[in-house]
Amino acid sequence: MGNKMRFFSIIIGILFPLIILITAIETASFDKTFFMNQVKDNNVVKNTGIAETDMESVVTEILAYLQGTRSNFDIQARITVKGITSDIPVSIFNEQEMVHMNDVKALLNQALTLRNIAMIFFLITLVYLLKNNQMALIKGLFYGSAIALVFILLIGVIFTVNFDGAFTLFHQLFFLNDLWLMNPETDLLIWIVPGPFFFNLIERMVLYAVIPLALTGIGTGILLFKKRKLKIN
Repeated sequence: MGNKMRFFSIIIGILFPLIILITAIETASFDKTFFMNQVKDNNVVKNTGIAETDMESVVTEILAYLQGTRSNFDIQARITVKGITSDIPVSIFNEQEMVHMNDVKALLNQALTLRNIAMIFFLITLVYLLKNNQMALIKGLFYGSAIALVFILLIGVIFTVNFDGAFTLFHQLFFLNDLWLMNPETDLLIWIVPGPFFFNLIERMVLYAVIPLALTGIGTGILLFKKRKLKIN
């Protein structure tokens, strides 16, 4: 394989896992059914006081904001105190929570923009290699998938072994402020998306990324094995 083909093989080996990983993050993050199941499992209605009949609307608006179809994070709902539900909806998030969620939205948008740009270059490289060197394509997909699998599974293990430490490190690396440090006494967001929510969310992200990478790695690995076997024979 010449240097030019090796270069394109490496490029596609980088772009493919990147696209898969960010798409896995997007798919898991915007899954309303998962979100609502977590609301139930984590007793969010009880812990926040948000009226049960308003909870689904709150989740819908949170996801709408992150997806860019809602302009602000000033979400309102009725609050239940001592068994009595208010008649008038109130803002349930304070300024810190709103600013932090703006940071989260920006981070997601940056990741999705990166994914979309990567998709363009991936398709260009894919067409080029399909036309000029299919073996370079197969090798790029195989090694890219294999390396990414190890990396993603390692991250999954780290979060499983020390979730709090890994979760803290993630925020320190990707956020320029400490607004993600919230007070359970004053910030409802920490109760709506508590630690178990994020643990299960990351677990789904890993699963959504590992399956296509594993299938690609196995498929291209079989093709490489057959090619080498033919050369030996």
